[in-house]
Amino acid sequence: MKRFTINENWEFIREDVGADGFLTSAAENITLPHTWNALDGQDGNNDFYRGRCWYRRELELELAPGEEAWIEFEGANSVAEVFINGESVGLHEGGYSTFRFKITRALKAEEKNEILVSVDNSPRPDIYPLMADFTFFGGIYRDAAIITAGNIRFDLDDDGSPGVFVKPLKVEKELAELEIRSLLVFPENPSGELVLQHTLKDDTGKTAASGEENITGNKELISVLKVESPRLWTGREDPYLYRLESVLILDGQPVDSREIPVGIRSLAINPEKGFILNGQPLRLKGMSRHQDRKDKGWAISRENQNEDMEILLEIGANAVRLAHYQHNQYFYNLCDEKGIVAWAEIPFISSMSENDNPGRNAKAQLTELVKQNFNHPSIAFWGIQNEITIGGPDKEIASVVSMLNNTVKSLDTSRITVQAQVGHHPDEDDMNRAADALGYNKYYGWYYGECEDFDTWLSGFASVQPEIPLAISEYGCEGLLQWHSENPVKNDYSEEYQALYHEKVLNIFNKHPRLWATYNWNLFDFASDFRDEGGVKGMNNKGLVTYDRKTRKDSFYWYKVNWSSEPLLHINSRRFVNRASETIDIKVYSNLEGVKLRVNGREIAGPEDLYKNENPRKAWLFRNVPLTMGENTIIAEAGDLKDEVRFIRVSRADESYICPKSENMMDSISNWFEKDGEEDSKPMIFPKGYFSIRDKISKILKVPEGKAVLKALMPEMFDHPMFGIMKAFSFEKLAGMKPEYFPEAFMKKLNRELNKVPKK
Repeated sequence: MKRFTINENWEFIREDVGADGFLTSAAENITLPHTWNALDGQDGNNDFYRGRCWYRRELELELAPGEEAWIEFEGANSVAEVFINGESVGLHEGGYSTFRFKITRALKAEEKNEILVSVDNSPRPDIYPLMADFTFFGGIYRDAAIITAGNIRFDLDDDGSPGVFVKPLKVEKELAELEIRSLLVFPENPSGELVLQHTLKDDTGKTAASGEENITGNKELISVLKVESPRLWTGREDPYLYRLESVLILDGQPVDSREIPVGIRSLAINPEKGFILNGQPLRLKGMSRHQDRKDKGWAISRENQNEDMEILLEIGANAVRLAHYQHNQYFYNLCDEKGIVAWAEIPFISSMSENDNPGRNAKAQLTELVKQNFNHPSIAFWGIQNEITIGGPDKEIASVVSMLNNTVKSLDTSRITVQAQVGHHPDEDDMNRAADALGYNKYYGWYYGECEDFDTWLSGFASVQPEIPLAISEYGCEGLLQWHSENPVKNDYSEEYQALYHEKVLNIFNKHPRLWATYNWNLFDFASDFRDEGGVKGMNNKGLVTYDRKTRKDSFYWYKVNWSSEPLLHINSRRFVNRASETIDIKVYSNLEGVKLRVNGREIAGPEDLYKNENPRKAWLFRNVPLTMGENTIIAEAGDLKDEVRFIRVSRADESYICPKSENMMDSISNWFEKDGEEDSKPMIFPKGYFSIRDKISKILKVPEGKAVLKALMPEMFDHPMFGIMKAFSFEKLAGMKPEYFPEAFMKKLNRELNKVPKK
């Protein structure tokens, strides 16, 4: 097999001009990776361009006799159709996985060939994700390539897989056994002796195991290699990789080959011991990651991905949740090499399709995810759903989730299946047992409740579902660099509240050893074009690092001081420069002893160890530090480290530090409707065959009379940026989450009007 990239020399038209459009329309010259939403996908207003666009390139390719060719795309969002010389060679539905189409018959010999690709990120009711809290960037945003191979080869038509799958069967100190499944393509009567040879080499190039077998008629072969005294892949402690060379040999000459990194390890999970790697419990300290970044969207480079990995390693994490879709193969490779335990998942999120086969596309994307990433030792978890019951429990949804779990088990029995439940999903629901492990996305202390509610809920869940291995798959809060407070409170969007939130929550998690993992949401700020909160449009600012990766927020250093062994000294609130108080409290994160603080050359007494009974020597607080009018120099020292900031004492509080709009997503539904309603002492009824407040908003909208009721009672709802997400809810569910915004009189009035509308 030969492979060469075709990222250069593309033309692009940002509208649906059709296959002949390049003859009459002006085209832009671009290089892949590329997205047409790099800027409008991050600026807010929920108006980023969603539609069908076109790419064009010429290709010169000469094939040897018997050779065939494929075109490969590693990611194009979300529906892509490829034409070679005007002939459609394939259609792919799903925006995150690799796909290949055979193009041999469409090629013209000794001529230039035209490649046309239409890519469409328009909303589709049958392709996931249907809706989610991130921007759906359109384009060919990963590499493209041409592959050529002869008629004796490893299969290239198996859902984008490499055609070779390596699975540890037995992992012990003295001996490991590896199962190698090979998918082969060859003529019915090969012209000579055909042999499959496997050689496993260590990191010095020395052979650790080998084997070969003659190939007769079977095109799916299972081989087993035995490795004596194997060196195991043990995560960050020792991410050791072997290299498997699999070669097809015809009459002594190699005709095709694969080279696959191999990490030998065993995986298990237990409700009491948690995640178990190679027989040893390992608490996973995780971050979640979206793949986009400022002014580039999803069209990121390898250098960008290297930087993301460096930041993940710096913070001291040993695990990552790669949400909410299949990420670039290159990043999974980095996880293999650096020892990061990965959770890989599909975009079956927030809302399920209401067509006749609602799980069809989810199953297809899951199949591609598993097959394409089977050989990554870093991947321990296959994620089958995220917040899919956001609108409430549903038997049909539960059935599809069960089907997806079975799909994974039919493809891979060596890994752990996991699902991420929305925070309000009932603890006792049977669906919580649909996968091997469970995560809950909980936002106590931000969207609802207080941080301390984590402690209560975690203890309660253990008593309700003691047999389920539990993780916190999402938690977090917004923190923006421009907002600051001496007395931070929930929903003020300040950098100080975000730091305080994570201090409290991480200390609570440390008290619950049954948790097999926690995944902060999110390591980086990311684009969500419908958002408008915290005084910023188009962004989810829950990241510990800014969208451009240039600034680490104070909360980043809280994790680093707890998780990393690297010596650290960091003065908090350094961007809160103008201070109106005579004295202030100064917080310092450090894992060193003897932290000292000097202000204008004068040493300050203290400090107080904030969490000495929970997480000692991590957060130091110097209280009532005096400031003089004008500029003050603050220097912290510990060991060989020194950190310095400057604060300016001013005569009056600087109001530019206060968020002008402390409205989070749940609060923002308050202006959907008029809150008046006729007082009514009669109880609500829910007649069979008629709508009520218990029906999902999306289902009510499908009936014209139901849509008319909602238009009459709450017209502002239809123009609200949250409308797409909230359609998955019922009004009863929304009222349960924010009862102060749904007065009883209004709910009764709404229910009465809906009771008049028959379901069709």
